[in-house]
Amino acid sequence: MSETLSPHALRDDPGPFDIVGDLHGCFDELLELLGLLGYEVRGGERDPVVSPPTGRRAVFLGDLVDRGPKSPACVRLVMGMVRAGTGLCLLGNHDRKCARWLAGRDVEVSFGLAETIEQMERETRAFREEVRAFMQQLPHHLLLDGGQLVVAHAGLREDLHGRESKRAQSFCVFGETTGERNAQGYPVRKDWAREYSGAPRVVYGHTVVPEAEWRNNTLCIDTGCVYGDRLTALRYPELELVQVRAHAVHYETHP
Repeated sequence: MSETLSPHALRDDPGPFDIVGDLHGCFDELLELLGLLGYEVRGGERDPVVSPPTGRRAVFLGDLVDRGPKSPACVRLVMGMVRAGTGLCLLGNHDRKCARWLAGRDVEVSFGLAETIEQMERETRAFREEVRAFMQQLPHHLLLDGGQLVVAHAGLREDLHGRESKRAQSFCVFGETTGERNAQGYPVRKDWAREYSGAPRVVYGHTVVPEAEWRNNTLCIDTGCVYGDRLTALRYPELELVQVRAHAVHYETHP
C-alpha cells in the first residue's frame, strides 16, 4: 500500500466526486447505491471490480466495517477502487479499531467489532494482513477542489483544516466529545457543526442523522443504513443526494 496521503495531496482535484457515507458492512446496499450513481460492478463479494462513470471518483467516509453482515466484502471493494485510482477512502474510528485488532493489539470487543472479527476469521491470513495495511495508511481528512471541499469521517472545524496534528487527526476520526457516555455506553459528542462558519464545505459521517441536511456549510451523510434506514451519497459538485433503503435491520443497538 502507498504511504498515507497528506490532507493537501489532492487539493487541486476538482472532482467530480461521489461521497459515500458509513458502510458498516452493508455490502448489498452499497452495490445498489453504486448502481444508482452509474458505477458498473462486476464479480461477486470476493472479487468485485468497479468501473466508474467517466471522470468520476468515489470517496468513502470511513467505517467500512462492524455491525453489518459483510464487512470483508465492503473492504475488498473499497480497497480495489483505491488501488485502481477510482476511489478514495478516509479513516473511520471503526476502521482504526479493526486495524488495531488485526495488528494484535489489545482492544475492547464492543460496538459491532465482534461481528467483524467473526467474519474476518473466515478469511485468509494474507487478506487480514492486507486489510490491516490498508486501514493503517488511510488519511484522516482531505482537502479537495482547491480547498473548497473538506472530507473527513467525523468532520473538522475550520481551524484544523489541512492540519496533520494529533488534535486534528483525533477530531477527524472520533469527533469532538464531552468525555461523558450515554445510556448505551456511546461517547456524548459535541455539536461542532452548529458553530461552523467556514467557507469550505465539510462533508462527513460518524454521527447518525435522520436526514442529510446542510447546516452552516456542513453535511453529515451517515443516515444509519446498518440500523435499517438508508445509505446516502452526495454527488459533488452537483450537491445532489442519492440514497437507497437498507435491505434489513442489521444491528439493533443505536448510538
